[in-house]
Amino acid sequence: MQRTVAEINLKAIEDNARVFKRRTKKLCAVVKADAYGHGAAEVALALSGVADLFAVAIVEEAIELTTAACGKEILVLTPPTDGAEAAAIVENGFLACAPDLETVERLVGVSKRKGKIARVHLKVNTGMNRYGGDRYALNEICARFSSERFLSVDGVFSHLYTDDFETCERQRKAFESACDIVKAYYPNAMRHLSATYGATLGKAYSFDAIRVGLGLYGYLPNGLDAESLGLKKAMRVYAKVSATQTYTGGGAGYGRLPKVTEKALQGKPMATLRFGYADGFLRNRENGTDGAEFAINNLCMDACARVNTEKLKRGDFVPIMTDAAETAMRTGTIPYEVLCAATRRAEMVYAYE
Repeated sequence: MQRTVAEINLKAIEDNARVFKRRTKKLCAVVKADAYGHGAAEVALALSGVADLFAVAIVEEAIELTTAACGKEILVLTPPTDGAEAAAIVENGFLACAPDLETVERLVGVSKRKGKIARVHLKVNTGMNRYGGDRYALNEICARFSSERFLSVDGVFSHLYTDDFETCERQRKAFESACDIVKAYYPNAMRHLSATYGATLGKAYSFDAIRVGLGLYGYLPNGLDAESLGLKKAMRVYAKVSATQTYTGGGAGYGRLPKVTEKALQGKPMATLRFGYADGFLRNRENGTDGAEFAINNLCMDACARVNTEKLKRGDFVPIMTDAAETAMRTGTIPYEVLCAATRRAEMVYAYE
């Protein structure tokens, strides 16, 4: 195979999930974006005995996950924007994100036509300003639909948007106030505010459930130390050496090199690794990959030219991403982006060890 190879340790993901399960009543495993590049179906199956429910970003992801979820509920975090999306959520029995009156009306309308109950989690805007209503909108929704037999409000949630503790506290208190409104009408509604970062803030932020995404895969946001919680990194990505040669002057990939570089490289051993920016890595020579210091020039779409100081042979596999946090730090981004991109064109190899 000529693809990059991503080794995914499912046992590490399960162990990470158990770390967070001990911090909450219910664990919502976030497997959106193909489980942050780790493979949504495989991760869901591995977590079938740990997670209480799953969350995805879009309804298409939920449909693809139906079998692998093993009967567990699936929350679609993006609200339906039209009748077709609402119908897909209702027909499949997914949990819908309902941030406003218009969305609830759309879901109820579909439910009545289909003869199936729409199950929703009401989204509260506590400061992130992506989706969600304020406490007055929540009160209007609850008062209007509290006796609607085609609607089941199963949850209420929000999302922390910063690691500033004072801001998090304001959000938590605003969320508690919103929950009081919802609970007055729907006493069994599940409350969840925290994703991975919030899960590190203690019991006050756990409520009835936490939604863990990045933490499942061995990382914490905002530069926090994942090893302090005993988290294990679950992904390593390798590229194959597709050629070896001796540098003879000119370029190394696209574009001429500076004369001083050409002179220094003359007669030196080189290796071409079969990965490039089409495989999810930055084009820049200093692109954060393991061994980037040996790169001679920017990546091509499908290849990377490196000085062969390791005396690599054609067919050898070389690690190019073993720590997404390190790669992110070197490239000015976050581990989420690195993980989602690193398996774009990879052959997935799963292990449970």
